Amino acid sequence: MKKSSHSIHTLGRLSALSLALLPLLQVTADEFSYPTLLASQSDFGGVGLMQMPTGRMAPEGEFNFATSYNEDYQHFTASVQLFPWFETTVRYTQVQDLLYSSDPNFSGNTKYTDKGIDFKVRLLEETNWLPETSIGVRDFGGTGLFDGEFIAATKRVGPLDFTLGIGWGYIGNSGNLTSDKKDLNNNCDRDTSFGGKGGTVDYQRWFKGCAALFGGVEYQTPWEPLRLKLEYDGNDYLSDFPVVRGSERNAMPQDSKFNYGLLYRFGDWGDLHLSYERGNTWTLGFSLQTNFNTLTQIKRDPAAAKYKPLPAAPLTQVQAVNLPLGGVEPSTKPTKTTLDTKVEVAHSNLMVQPITSSAVDWNKVAEELQTIAGYNNAKIYLDSDSITVVGEQTKFRDRNEAHQRAATILANNSTRTQIKEYRLIETHYNQPITETLIDAEKFAKVASFGYLNAKVSDASQVIVPRLPQGELVTQVDDDWLNKLSFNVVPSMVQSFGGNEGFYMFNIGLTGSANYRFTDNFEFGSTIYLNLYDNYDKFVYEIPSDGTQLKRVRTLIRQYVHDNPVRINNLQLTWMDNLSDNISYQAYGGYLEMMYGGVGTEFLYRPLNSQWAFGFDINYAKQRDPDSVLGFFSDEHQYDPQTNQAYRVQTGVVTGHATAYYQPEWFPNTLLTVSAGQYLTEDKGVTVSFSKQFDSGVIVGAFATKTDLSAEEYGEGSFTKGFYISIPFDLMTIKSTHSRAMLAWSPLTRDGGQMLGRKYNLFDVTDARAPWYTKPSVEPTK
Repeated sequence: MKKSSHSIHTLGRLSALSLALLPLLQVTADEFSYPTLLASQSDFGGVGLMQMPTGRMAPEGEFNFATSYNEDYQHFTASVQLFPWFETTVRYTQVQDLLYSSDPNFSGNTKYTDKGIDFKVRLLEETNWLPETSIGVRDFGGTGLFDGEFIAATKRVGPLDFTLGIGWGYIGNSGNLTSDKKDLNNNCDRDTSFGGKGGTVDYQRWFKGCAALFGGVEYQTPWEPLRLKLEYDGNDYLSDFPVVRGSERNAMPQDSKFNYGLLYRFGDWGDLHLSYERGNTWTLGFSLQTNFNTLTQIKRDPAAAKYKPLPAAPLTQVQAVNLPLGGVEPSTKPTKTTLDTKVEVAHSNLMVQPITSSAVDWNKVAEELQTIAGYNNAKIYLDSDSITVVGEQTKFRDRNEAHQRAATILANNSTRTQIKEYRLIETHYNQPITETLIDAEKFAKVASFGYLNAKVSDASQVIVPRLPQGELVTQVDDDWLNKLSFNVVPSMVQSFGGNEGFYMFNIGLTGSANYRFTDNFEFGSTIYLNLYDNYDKFVYEIPSDGTQLKRVRTLIRQYVHDNPVRINNLQLTWMDNLSDNISYQAYGGYLEMMYGGVGTEFLYRPLNSQWAFGFDINYAKQRDPDSVLGFFSDEHQYDPQTNQAYRVQTGVVTGHATAYYQPEWFPNTLLTVSAGQYLTEDKGVTVSFSKQFDSGVIVGAFATKTDLSAEEYGEGSFTKGFYISIPFDLMTIKSTHSRAMLAWSPLTRDGGQMLGRKYNLFDVTDARAPWYTKPSVEPTK
């Protein structure tokens, strides 16, 4: 009691002194003489001091990957400022002197690893008089090792950032606001039991139990790279996991309530931080940061074609105004010789001469449409008053740029006074997705800058695609070689926080080949070559997790490490449209690394709609990893290494009904909800939410909850994961629609697992309401 009261008085004196100095600092501090004080990361990830959070938020889009190390813990964190008012953090923590399990034959020397998710929501923005105030939850849905809640207020005064807050749980374990902990069973009536499997949301604990004041200040020195931190800690470290569970030291003494730190910033990409905490512990940390909103890349795309205005017709000779148009020979019998009649004849020739394909090398135009405008394998159709291009847009996420480039090429290669319209039918996997109509006359004004702020969208509209009209004037080579395509890409699969190794990965090459019989019918295959992995750390092929589920995913070692070359995909696919707004596909074969079968998918997606609805249904069987093309025939299997019997999936109907929603009231976000049956025959719902930043980077999270109990599911309690999708054109100097996907799940179990499918119709039809190919927004200068 005495120590708690002293702590309160000490913090009270600090707060009073800060308030007393505040008017003086506001008057005398010259903020222009100091560099800008930027938000920095705490030891636990997320904007904060050291052990304690603050009310401050980072700029929207900021991404931090950080690690901090001391003799008790090592934290690995990834923090994203999803919105100006919302911060989220994923954290893995290794306990230094505790093993993952008491059986070294199972987990070897792998350290105990805790997985946690934090979030923080801003309640008030900072003003001249109000502090920036936020509320947050640490270790949301985790094991309870670090779970805690807080409300924190932060106010900036010149180069100083003051924070005062109240913490509960781990953050407020000292209980300096709730009297002596001994009077309340040492935990202030809060359930502090350790949730070993994790994954449950213990909201009953939130904002209950011990409560403590915490606070501190961060100071930006006149030397821009250096910042200093002082913190009053709300934790007493008596309930920390090493102390409760027991370790070699079996104690985390706190000799001082104050923590001291310094931070050195390397430009705008990294921070090095060093702190002295609890009066006896040094902590070293490093963070890397970038901002997903402001990422850009200089492009070296082929220069756009320059618009060529029609030359004025000379009026000195009749022959000059009777030049050949569209391949028509000039008239040799002028009937009038006056100036007026010469203009009349010239106008007549310009307006009535028919276009023919002989006047233009349309195959060359198709090449320009591919290299300059990004329309791959373009087919061109010529009608009496329109030109139609059918092709896949593979370069420009900004469709307006693609339309401008394509229309300029078509205008330069046509008799513009006769052509009324350019039609651009965009396809994906040879399926028509959208059609853009560009008015030739309006485009001529746009291309010649006929008015202020002219843009191609003034002359265009996007509609449901129709059949192309007119004569096909480009050469179509139906040779079998042109129907065959190849691709080789590097690939990497990784996981974190497993029992047999904190970081598991495999690196390889994926080669794919596709043969397209028709625009609708395709045969495809994918072969994976494993170059290197650390899956030799897998001690058991069958995890000893105590669950009785069919091993639909946890047999991964058998498929990867034991088979360096494998056929991941070998299937026939039919893809077509039932109507203007309904697409479907049917497929069969070896659908993914672990499963084969047959299935179909339907998608209803109106043009420019924020909604889409689909469903898929599949019959799948689990492939035998000991056979190149075989399947398991017996559900009951036996692992001689562990002397353990287990079950596999010898046949299941799996599928989901899915709704996709891009809300206008919450721009740049996508919500996906799927309900159905999963591979281990559990039934439930998967919810995925993603945010797209100005650069095109997408950050998302998903969670799956089924009718399995936490005990049946095993460690983790339910399926969840995170992903980052990065446009390749942020990493290359050439524009492209391709993306790199980085996905990870805290732990892969057998419950809540979906079948992998080669194509997803929502992705195929993306141009209808662009999400993955949405144009980036240039950062504000």
